[in-house]
Amino acid sequence: MNSNYGNRKIQTVRYSFLIPLPVEWINSMRLGKGDPLKINMQDDHSLKIAPVPQSGQGSKGTGTPTATTVLRRCAGYGKYDPK
Repeated sequence: MNSNYGNRKIQTVRYSFLIPLPVEWINSMRLGKGDPLKINMQDDHSLKIAPVPQSGQGSKGTGTPTATTVLRRCAGYGKYDPK
């Protein structure tokens, strides 16, 4: 399943950079405020974002993600990657 959530703009709050995540993705992953996400940089400098599995939350999030999405550095933000 590939989904394109369009482009997102980087926002700043004090000394942090933020990117809003699509509500549809958050809801489909059954996530909410305060839920942990694991972020890894790929070889092509894209970011892979995945929910931290319930069993892995206490162990630095090393479990296998149930679903993933890839943030591309530029225009391809929001492409789904089933890896």
